[in-house]
Amino acid sequence: MTRNKKINLISVLLGLTAVAMIIIGIVMKIPAPAVTGVGFLLIVWAFQIFK
Repeated sequence: MTRNKKINLISVLLGLTAVAMIIIGIVMKIPAPAVTGVGFLLIVWAFQIFK
């Protein structure tokens, strides 16, 4: 597996986790998972910029 494919795979998995955490945070009205999900999305964005 090349480096770019690994980064893309990690980005997709982090993105899915982020979406799930944001949904859980909104449904259960708990801010911590939603904020963590937003943080994961920022990490995915940074991976794509530095790739």
